[in-house]
Amino acid sequence: MRTQFKKVFLCFVLVVFFLFGSVSSVWSLSDKIYKDISTFSKVLDIVDKFYVENVKEQEIMVGAINGMLSSLDPHTVYMPPEDYKYFRSETKGRFGGVGIEVSVRDNVLTIISPLEGTPAWDAGIKSGDKILSIDGKTTKHMTLTDAVKLMRGSIGRKITLTIWREGKKGTRTITLVRRLIKIPSVKTEDLGKGFALFRIITFQEGVAKSLRKAIDDYKTKHKKIKGIIIDLRDNPGGLLTEAAHISDFFLKSGVIVSTKGRNKESAVKKAAAAGTYPNYPLIVMVNGGSASASEIVAGALQDHRRAKIIGTKSFGKGSVQTLINLDNGGAVKITVAHYFTPKNRLIDGKGISPDVSITTKSYLKKKKIKRKKGDPDQKISREEFYNYQKDIALKYLKKMARR
Repeated sequence: MRTQFKKVFLCFVLVVFFLFGSVSSVWSLSDKIYKDISTFSKVLDIVDKFYVENVKEQEIMVGAINGMLSSLDPHTVYMPPEDYKYFRSETKGRFGGVGIEVSVRDNVLTIISPLEGTPAWDAGIKSGDKILSIDGKTTKHMTLTDAVKLMRGSIGRKITLTIWREGKKGTRTITLVRRLIKIPSVKTEDLGKGFALFRIITFQEGVAKSLRKAIDDYKTKHKKIKGIIIDLRDNPGGLLTEAAHISDFFLKSGVIVSTKGRNKESAVKKAAAAGTYPNYPLIVMVNGGSASASEIVAGALQDHRRAKIIGTKSFGKGSVQTLINLDNGGAVKITVAHYFTPKNRLIDGKGISPDVSITTKSYLKKKKIKRKKGDPDQKISREEFYNYQKDIALKYLKKMARR
């Protein structure tokens, strides 16, 4: 047993070595945290001598890694080989589950957004909902990796979530059936007379190419384009490269996004004139479920005054994660920087505020619906509110086209 714990301790030191990149940096680091590593060793020895049951070496190691990373931020996680396999399939737009993108906000597992056309979407789950338990297991202190692992499973199997929504009394129990999630890249809607809406569901691999094809196909069919709406509502984000490409479609020059990490140098992505669309009147729609890559596009086009942003404030997830592969087939996804808009606005924790705010409150007032106390969403269906926002966006787009 003691031999096992010596192995675990050695693995812990190797993890520190892995994260900081070189022998010299590990030894310089050890000068600062030697006492903590010594404490770690003593705790392992206590478990070795006194814990009531035998402890599996692998579980101890994974627990140590998760504990270390969870103290940093919710998006820095260790992905065992099976979880990493799921993650890679997700970025390609095909995976099993219920269609929920989650984060941790105020130490509570929070839904960024449900993906359109998935079990979560059909069940009425919304951005901002809190998941209190998954199949009876509390999510308190649960890592994102563990939450995702619980929500995924065999196709056709049921999963039960306990949901709490701000403004609602009590909790709600929702049972969903897992299925293969196939995410379409882009949906096109003809709004008539040369106006079109292109809805991007998620920034998966190849979405920029799909958007260009959708716009070109619309122009070929209708002969002209008088104005475009890019709908990013409930789009949880995805690949930075795809967000940069899409922003570049509508910008001839200038910064799209910058990333700033521990060092003072920042990585900057800039627009190029080649391949840019004509100066079509442009509106981008966002809401509380628009995050990450969606916020990069909205922020870039807003700062350059290229588009009018309409909807509600976005989620505010603007941190950059990089994947580092491990020899065991797993990976560490670690936060290395934050996103900033062209005007140096921090996205993380702040979000993108729309130029034109269209809230449920304005919808209720317009429809002359009296609001019940403690029930802000009374009598509002997602489809109705989506269409209400879209109709207002189209009116603004037509005004822009007349100028």
